[in-house]
Amino acid sequence: MAINQGKQIRFVIDEEWDTDLEVAQQRSRDIRDILSEIEIFSDLQPNELRQVGWMLHIRTYLPREVIVRQGAPGVGMYIIQSGSAHVELETPDEAHIHLATLGEQQFFGEMSLLDGAPRAASVVAAERTHALGFFRADLMGLIEHAPRLGFKIVWRLNNIMRRRLNETLGEYREVTRALRQFENQEGSVSA
Repeated sequence: MAINQGKQIRFVIDEEWDTDLEVAQQRSRDIRDILSEIEIFSDLQPNELRQVGWMLHIRTYLPREVIVRQGAPGVGMYIIQSGSAHVELETPDEAHIHLATLGEQQFFGEMSLLDGAPRAASVVAAERTHALGFFRADLMGLIEHAPRLGFKIVWRLNNIMRRRLNETLGEYREVTRALRQFENQEGSVSA
């Protein structure tokens, strides 16, 4: 708290509020550090990271708590700040297939920032997990109020999706090639 005493301003330290301010400042620095390591936000300037950081929604999930459910509308992306989560695919016969485990500073759901399509898989906290949510409405607000920043994020999303598509196509080609080789070997053995 500032007290004006003539020409000199004296600051009075209130330990309770000072601690809260320190925590808020540390939280802001931590989130900016995390964002700068996330591919979607890695090209942003410190002031842009701060702007995005203030938009993030922070939530703690308990072990086995569903973060996103397969088939639910996609409303945004999540960044794991601490903890871990399992990506699970539910089959029509209600079996659960473990696809991946995500850890700190990994993210998921980024495609829903653009399309809002139903979730392709569920993500479930494996342990106490702190996640940062960045939602489609947040991105649309950025595009409206800070178009240059919104465009930078959309551009990075585009690049990530293009790269992943190319990786998937490469894997598909490898599997197809291996399957053809296997079929050719089987055909020559039975002939």
